[in-house]
Amino acid sequence: MSVNAEAYGDGEMFYQIKQGIRSQREAFKSLRVKTSLDCVLFCFREETCNSFNYAAPTSVSDGEENCELHIETKNDDGNSLEFLKDDRYTFYHIPGISDEQAVTPSLNKSCLDHFNHGSKTSGEYTILDWQQKPRTVYCDMESEPGSVWTLIMSFTIANNALAPHKAMYENAPANEYTPNWSNYRMSLNQLTDLRNKTSHWRATCSFQEYGDDIHTDYVRAVFTDFDLMGEFWGACKKASYISVMGRNCSECTSLWSQGKGYSPHTDVACDLQTKATQQQIIGLDRMCDM
Repeated sequence: MSVNAEAYGDGEMFYQIKQGIRSQREAFKSLRVKTSLDCVLFCFREETCNSFNYAAPTSVSDGEENCELHIETKNDDGNSLEFLKDDRYTFYHIPGISDEQAVTPSLNKSCLDHFNHGSKTSGEYTILDWQQKPRTVYCDMESEPGSVWTLIMSFTIANNALAPHKAMYENAPANEYTPNWSNYRMSLNQLTDLRNKTSHWRATCSFQEYGDDIHTDYVRAVFTDFDLMGEFWGACKKASYISVMGRNCSECTSLWSQGKGYSPHTDVACDLQTKATQQQIIGLDRMCDM
């Protein structure tokens, strides 16, 4: 399952990302790092770093550098950099920075900030967190035109036992610095920070498998109507759209419960009526993606 938050707000762009390509320009510094965030931080600390190539350490040879820092964002003739197609690598760059400018990069604060400054492709991006530190998040900009979503939790059926059975207002992080689809949940600080920049939340099932058709076993709600960070027991909560066990409705209510040690669960009751029994309660701890 995965849980996502749709963000709003102002901010400035930090890095744009181009996947599957590698800049041919010579790096002024090359390092071996564990994650893309490590490479971001190394670039962030270098005053002259405007772009870099990054590859997952498992995709290169043992001991080979996988983080290549560059001064340039353009070639000397002002044209875009030349790239090699290389599925192992992702190219990160700060748009709008010339080679002559002193670099004091500013960071976006949400996925929507990235979208508003030109990014239109889903993938990993860097934002400023509540401590004004760079953090990697996964941004979905393509599944629902007009909406931009941030992955806050995801796990596979195989990892269901690893997924914390905790309310969304409890701190239960899993791989919080490395967004992934199999076992991931933001920390409570991250969730709270994102909640303050967000208008909607949603839960989807098998997001990677279904792609454009994500509205089976799906919930989308406005935070002001249904605050997923709250405590509620047997309450009719309003959703913008919900589809559960073959039943769906728009701008309607369904029955929800969440409390300490108990992750969000819904039943097809309230406006969402069916012949389902109480044993057919759907839990976000064994359902979908957020």
